[in-house]
Amino acid sequence: MIKRSTWILLAVLVLVIGAYFYLKAHPLQSSTSTPTPTTTESSFLIIKEDDTLTKVVITDAQGNSLQMGRDATGNWAIMVGQSPTITQPELAAADQSQAEAAETQLFALKVVTTLETSPSPDVIGLNPPAYTISLEFSGNRQQVLEVGALTPTSSGYYVQLDDKVYVVSQYSMDAVVKLLQNPPYQATPTPVPVMVATATIMVAQSATIMVAQSATITETPIPATATP
Repeated sequence: MIKRSTWILLAVLVLVIGAYFYLKAHPLQSSTSTPTPTTTESSFLIIKEDDTLTKVVITDAQGNSLQMGRDATGNWAIMVGQSPTITQPELAAADQSQAEAAETQLFALKVVTTLETSPSPDVIGLNPPAYTISLEFSGNRQQVLEVGALTPTSSGYYVQLDDKVYVVSQYSMDAVVKLLQNPPYQATPTPVPVMVATATIMVAQSATIMVAQSATITETPIPATATP
């Protein structure tokens, strides 16, 4: 009669053999293996579509505002005196290279992270926001960005767009809001002073003009002294 211990050893042997063939067919992945890097697209806050950006309004919490729009020729201009009562504000010429650089920077607002759960607006500086950026596109598309406080690590700003809160790169956002302090006005050419050459005749008043005249020298005869 086979002992009980022998049956146990046989059962263990069968399990070991079975485990060997199973692991050979299904090798375990090492937990320390380096994962294959995957390419992820950069995430930007403003998605560039087929339409054209036609108006930008940047307003801070103190009410200071910068408004840029395209004129009839499609060039950027600074809107002066824009208000609800003014339908056609005065347009000031904008430096096109600076205005286009600002437009590029808007589309380069880098999303650091998207918050799944939004903190209280009071905590992240969105009540009220530090800046409000309104964008209008051709085709009546509009987007409004509300910019709050810096994150505790100063890695970016809290920004709300379409009821979602993002952390946007501080560097890219600073490049946009600084337009309030440095509007892209077209530089006014500095007039070049016209130098008029004036001939000045210097008359030396103290100079003595020597005129050679014919001088007649008259000799007065000395009378002869009588000899006593």
